Amino acid sequence: MAIRIGIDVGGTFTDVTGFDEVKGEICLIRKYSSNPANPMSVMTEICDDLLKDYGPAGVSMILHGSTAALNCMLEDKGVRVGLITTDGFRDVYEIGRQWRGDDVFNLYAPAPKMLTTREFIHEARGRLNYLGEVVEPLNRADIEKATRDLVAAQVEAVAICFLFSFTNPAHEREAAEIIRSIAPDLYVSLSCDVNPEWREYERTASTVANAYIGPPVSRYLQGLEALVKARFPACRTLMMKSDGGAASAAMLTRAPVQTVMSGPVAGVIGSRFLGDLKQIENLLTFDTGGTSSDMAVIPGKPQYKTEVSVGRHPLRTQTVDIDTIGAGGGSIASVELGGVLKVGPQSAGARPGPACYDRGGTQPTLTDALVVLGHLSSKSLLEGSMALAADKAHEAVRSVVADPLKMSLHEAAWGILTVLATNCVTAMRTITVERGYDPREFTLVPFGGMGPTIAGTIASELGTQTILVPPNPGAFSAWGMLVTDVHQERSLTRVTALDTSSPQAIEAIFADMEKDALDDLESEGFERSTLKALRAAGMRYRGQSYEVNVDVPSIRSADDLVQLANRFHDAHQRRYGHKATSEVVEIVNFKVTGVGMIAKPHLKPLSINVGAIANPVEYRDAYFGSRGMMKTPVYRRTDLIAGAKISGPAIVEERTSTIVLYPDQTGVVDQYLNIEIAIARP
Repeated sequence: MAIRIGIDVGGTFTDVTGFDEVKGEICLIRKYSSNPANPMSVMTEICDDLLKDYGPAGVSMILHGSTAALNCMLEDKGVRVGLITTDGFRDVYEIGRQWRGDDVFNLYAPAPKMLTTREFIHEARGRLNYLGEVVEPLNRADIEKATRDLVAAQVEAVAICFLFSFTNPAHEREAAEIIRSIAPDLYVSLSCDVNPEWREYERTASTVANAYIGPPVSRYLQGLEALVKARFPACRTLMMKSDGGAASAAMLTRAPVQTVMSGPVAGVIGSRFLGDLKQIENLLTFDTGGTSSDMAVIPGKPQYKTEVSVGRHPLRTQTVDIDTIGAGGGSIASVELGGVLKVGPQSAGARPGPACYDRGGTQPTLTDALVVLGHLSSKSLLEGSMALAADKAHEAVRSVVADPLKMSLHEAAWGILTVLATNCVTAMRTITVERGYDPREFTLVPFGGMGPTIAGTIASELGTQTILVPPNPGAFSAWGMLVTDVHQERSLTRVTALDTSSPQAIEAIFADMEKDALDDLESEGFERSTLKALRAAGMRYRGQSYEVNVDVPSIRSADDLVQLANRFHDAHQRRYGHKATSEVVEIVNFKVTGVGMIAKPHLKPLSINVGAIANPVEYRDAYFGSRGMMKTPVYRRTDLIAGAKISGPAIVEERTSTIVLYPDQTGVVDQYLNIEIAIARP
């Protein structure tokens, strides 16, 4: 027996998915109530249950996605942090950047959040030039004094960010040794480990954030690893990272900031695996839960970004490019001044939750609207284990929306669904059309508890032709963790013009970085034959301030450099709508990802039953906008066999979600039990 476990910790529920590597099938789907105040208690409960079911030798791997790092920042639960920086650069962290983004015209826009204050920022003499050459040796006395002052101030972590350390980390590593000799219990965060790239403010902010969350997140990761080892001695424990890869607790101890987006990325990785299985290149992912919707475009492969903002604090770390808006099952509907219907971003959350939860909530939400429309059953949610108070949903929608807008109850509920769907479509057009992608060429993959329920209306508005709903969509992110690999990243800032550099020099830089990343993976127990390296470069036209990421193959000849430049021109054209082929092209950041490949689950395709008939378990009235109320068949997903066809309108219910097919949509169950929904176009 070899069971691989994926665990996705959310704010309300923790999803657990198990895959039997011998039988090639999902063997376990469970939901546990999350405990944000004591997340380790939930993990203990899960491990104890797995031990009872499979024994100490039955679980081969546990992959874990958590919001531990994210919540630590959002809830201000990090530790007191000190910062040591180069003499004369004490104010870099406080001054920040002038750019305000969307708040450029807001005179009262809040400044980026600081995780430490000036009194805990110290300077040290010692200087490198831009080439990494030592101009002035590091002053040991300055580091010793700063350390003693910070210890006296009861800091628990120290961030070190020296000028030009991204070209030569020697001074930062020397300072770390001095600090550990004086205060071995202090957590030390080095910018050369966290983000060895240029731009002083972003590098400093990321290093401080890493120090801020380092002790609590490291304790959590180490505690989880110890817990699993005690139950399953031969089991490997891995944590999802923001870039869609995984790593061990030992790997992440230096840079836990890499796990800030650990939770949402797993669904994107799972969708790519599903697309490869189905030979579908272009995918749009749509992950909707109770509070938010996470969306990503996958034009052949996941897209990445290097800068995110968490609780008004900027971070520079490699992460899958996901766009999030406040739109989910708990999004609250209200009528604003002038009779404008608004839905979200405020959410009723799990407590008190939507009015239909009957936990004291009185404001109408998307969930209440779907109950009114008949899209959600008041009796069969979570296979009947959670009854909904339909009368409370009707009353909330009527009193807050229908009566003030002088609409019928069903028109008001349809309006709530339409407004929220429009918000999602607008966000999805931003990540597709505005980046040069045509959504009509993409397949929509909805998951999460609410994604498949509202995907039908979103796909119709967006123009996508096909919807692909995986089995158990409410736990799909936990499934995505089962198909990831282990990643080790390396980056280096070195401005290199392609027209004056030799292929050998560029190849040598990448080769050194690859060796470093792959050596780390070997130290984790991976065989060299299971490793590979992915290369990328942040590139720009000379004089530009920002870079475009471009994949890089081996650079062996001058022609390879020409091809690399052409790939950059095309990427620049796609991103910004123009290119300048006569300009000098530069590599600014060299990037390497060492990949420790984990054997992927082999799903066994089922035989297609041609002409299979899907039998509904009941019929109920459901409202579909201009089509009005329609008698709609309701199916139980576990009854649907491969080859079964369903014509909309139809509702398919399962434990983790509900799928709604609109009147112009037709679904068929494929050989992997996904439901493919085709949308008829006029």
